[in-house]
Amino acid sequence: MGLLDQALLPFVGIAILMTIAVVIDVRTRRIPNWLTVSAFTGGVLYHTVTSGWEGLGYAMGGFAVGFGILLVLWLVGGGGGGDVKLMGAVGAWVGPLCTLLIFLGSAVFAVFCVIVLVTRNKLKGRRNEDFKPTPATVPDVPTNSRTAIKQYIPYAVPVAMASWMVFLFQLLKATTNNQ
Repeated sequence: MGLLDQALLPFVGIAILMTIAVVIDVRTRRIPNWLTVSAFTGGVLYHTVTSGWEGLGYAMGGFAVGFGILLVLWLVGGGGGGDVKLMGAVGAWVGPLCTLLIFLGSAVFAVFCVIVLVTRNKLKGRRNEDFKPTPATVPDVPTNSRTAIKQYIPYAVPVAMASWMVFLFQLLKATTNNQ
């Protein structure tokens, strides 16, 4: 395995993880433990096997950043427990710095998604007090952006968007350095 392949393998793992997480989170509004725990374990094992104790520290540092930031947000009422574990698993694969970049990028993408959804809802002439969801349907997003973020944007979507962006930047960087 070449240096380029080894440097990008964690991002390929994250791209696969995020694709699965998005599909599940959009369908069920939950991120299952089997996915987050296996992804975390894979990241820790990969970095430990390829880089020894230093790799273990790298994976655990990334986990601490991702899990820690989302844990704080979860404790104040933002997001769910699966979101916390998902960011921890992402961190185990990509390390502390990229985890922080993915978190910041996911915040930007989440705001963008909310703006699009709230604007769409306003254009349809819906008001917040008109919002009455039924269990059998997926309702329009309310105009209250805090409610929209918490209930209608599966967090895996903005995390995936940010992860894929960081992956693309890493791919461009790796290919540029190897030319």
